[in-house]
Amino acid sequence: MTGRPSPTTLPDRARLRDALDRRLGIDARALAAFRILLGCTLLFDVLHRSRDLVAFYADAGAYPRALHLAVGDSTGRYSLHVLSGEPWVQAALFGLAALLAVALIAGYRTRLVTFLSLVLLVSVHFRNPLVLNGADRLLREVLLLALFLPLGRRWAVDALGGDRARDGGSERERRNRAGAGGENWVATPATAAVLVYVVGFFANNGQHKRLGDTWTTGEALGYALRQDHMTILLGDRVVDYPLFLEIGTYGWLAMVVGAPLLLVLTGWLRTAYVGAFLGAVAGLGLSMAVGLFPAVLTAVLVLFLPSFVWDRLEAAGAALCERVGPLERLRTRAGALTSRIRPPRSLRSAVPPGVRTRQRRVWSVVLGGVLLVVVLWSIGLLGYADPFEPVDAIDPDDNQWTMYAPNPSTSYGWYVVEAELESGKEMDVLRNEALRDGPPPEASDTLPSFRWRKYMNSLDEEAARADRFGTYMCDRAADQFDKPVERIEVTYHYRSIEPEGDEPTMGSATRVETACSGAT
Repeated sequence: MTGRPSPTTLPDRARLRDALDRRLGIDARALAAFRILLGCTLLFDVLHRSRDLVAFYADAGAYPRALHLAVGDSTGRYSLHVLSGEPWVQAALFGLAALLAVALIAGYRTRLVTFLSLVLLVSVHFRNPLVLNGADRLLREVLLLALFLPLGRRWAVDALGGDRARDGGSERERRNRAGAGGENWVATPATAAVLVYVVGFFANNGQHKRLGDTWTTGEALGYALRQDHMTILLGDRVVDYPLFLEIGTYGWLAMVVGAPLLLVLTGWLRTAYVGAFLGAVAGLGLSMAVGLFPAVLTAVLVLFLPSFVWDRLEAAGAALCERVGPLERLRTRAGALTSRIRPPRSLRSAVPPGVRTRQRRVWSVVLGGVLLVVVLWSIGLLGYADPFEPVDAIDPDDNQWTMYAPNPSTSYGWYVVEAELESGKEMDVLRNEALRDGPPPEASDTLPSFRWRKYMNSLDEEAARADRFGTYMCDRAADQFDKPVERIEVTYHYRSIEPEGDEPTMGSATRVETACSGAT
């Protein structure tokens, strides 16, 4: 294990540099874990979206290209997924995104793969922005920042064969890392930018929560976990323990408000703080259906873990392999295989040294610009300054991270897509079963996924969108039940969240009503 030089033995300027490096640098193994988690998240996202490939991305679905371009925003014109509405074309693009995600996990041609993954992610987002939530935007922005990080330095195909120069590593950088605490330590404007961005994200959310009433009174989690259309697994259990929810409310508020401490603390204190964050994020993932938030938050939080954590994890992994025979044999065979692998020869090796020096200087300026943009953007979102050029035309309110802020909703609801068959029988299209009376046992089970909920929340914004959804449901119901369908009715049912003992307010509203005369 390589230790850092003691700060007390360094000159003042060196101590300042060391202090900044320890707070704004990232261990190469943390970058590798971040890369693997990002790849897994992208792979899961592709597989999850593919279940609704026709419904949300093909012309035969609920949101065909013509409708999107007619009533949607102009970003749809810049999507590769808009080039064709055929399901096989969408499947090919989804398959390419999945292959790129696997390559990112393996760390093969990391920077190129990250860029191509970002292109396809932005493309699918632009194809149907109505199914996105804040986690999708967070993933997009994190992937953009990942372009400037040396993600392939450890635990990657790119790290084999001594081709590190291709993924970030001049001789001067290696000397700086050695002085700052070892070859694994990476401290550049890009590492500072991504850490500042993460802290700004949490601080922005904390600032909005402080403006609400329920977070400062300890009631927020009680309201959030009683929104039955969102709660899953653990959330359905802990809602019956008000003291635990009150402690959790204050604890999470304290963590996000105190997020700047992630840049102040070092060593075990930072590790404990990151551990608390990771525990809270795991609880979120086991309690609420909030899309990709738990996965993306986990990926960015591991960047803050210090080197000694990764040293111990590597040592524990090696010890486990030695004690478990099959794992040791697997590791030996994997080592023999990778020793024969030679990644593609970098084109940088053919570039004259003088040109490489100028390239490194330009790259340093680029990374410095990235850090400057992230810092100014974070300051603008936190409200400490007006938005800066050239993004002053962007409304900061459209980029705020306001999940359950300033207050969770005091009501929840669920959708029912009712199909009336020619025989008079009433069926639930989305659940593929007979229509049942009264509230469902679990409101979170009434829709296939959170993306359906996001899309159906937008139906009352555009009449053409609602009409097309009704037509699509007519066709879907006819195929599903193999019988003629008379009409489709989409109803939103809502229920208020009241204090214990009070009677909730309930109601419903029809969002879509379509006659299926053309459905067969």
